[in-house]
Amino acid sequence: MSNKLNIKRLCFDAVFAALTVILYNFAKIPAPSIFPSFLDINISMIPVIICAFMFGPWDAAGIVIIRCLLKWAIVGSGTGYVGEVADLVIGLGTVIPAGLIYHNTGLKHKTLIAFLTAILSWVVMGILSNIFINIPWYNNFYFKSNYYKEGVHPVLVNMVNTAVYNITFHNVTVTKDNFMANYILFAIIPFNLLLASFVVGFTALVHGRIKVLYDYIDKEDEEDEKKLTEEEIAEKAINEYDEKNLFKKGLLMGILTGIVGFIMGLFKKKSYKKGASLGFVIHFFILCLIFLILYLAIWK
Repeated sequence: MSNKLNIKRLCFDAVFAALTVILYNFAKIPAPSIFPSFLDINISMIPVIICAFMFGPWDAAGIVIIRCLLKWAIVGSGTGYVGEVADLVIGLGTVIPAGLIYHNTGLKHKTLIAFLTAILSWVVMGILSNIFINIPWYNNFYFKSNYYKEGVHPVLVNMVNTAVYNITFHNVTVTKDNFMANYILFAIIPFNLLLASFVVGFTALVHGRIKVLYDYIDKEDEEDEKKLTEEEIAEKAINEYDEKNLFKKGLLMGILTGIVGFIMGLFKKKSYKKGASLGFVIHFFILCLIFLILYLAIWK
């Protein structure tokens, strides 16, 4: 991939990331009253899925991670980070398989299969995240009770029971014993199926209109390749190898820095309870400075 195309790709990634962050923080809509009140409609996956189809799953996965990190750093979390972690799991679990199918398979109807995979993956990851992350974490964070020892808190049972009771036309009552099965079957599966279908359907419409842009970017790069001499091709191969190694080292530094930041966040109880406190923001900028120093050191 040429430097020219790299710059274009980074520009597109930056635009998609900006759109995703804006939609994620300022365009959430409460779910209809038939669903539990703590669910909301989030359409920030639209730019992410478009990015997965344009440039591959890893660009899209990076945007999903950036979306959550920026929300924690700038806005904070009103859910004890459980909502963002669940969104992270669902986002990664959706764009990676869909992007891999679209870019790395020779299937006849790979576009349709990739879109269907995105919907299915979204629903499956929504089920898993609610079983292992959302409900246990909500239970422990809001009600200070151990989910695995005491079960679901009665308040949470009542919230879900109200929604399920209406969804099933007063035929199903949620209790502490049957909570998870009914919650997944009557709330999580239909909610995520509807939301994923809407987001992916909208993306499919946009994808068809901007496919010309995909082809133009690839075609322009191919034309540039044909104009290169043998010496330029050899030099380009060396530069690409150096860029890949640099990216891997930078990514490793980013992961290590993120781990340090997460550990610091665990000890910052005020930021955990009240969102992004001043201390948390200061920590974030310190981590950015550390990452910049490490990255510049690697560059040399």
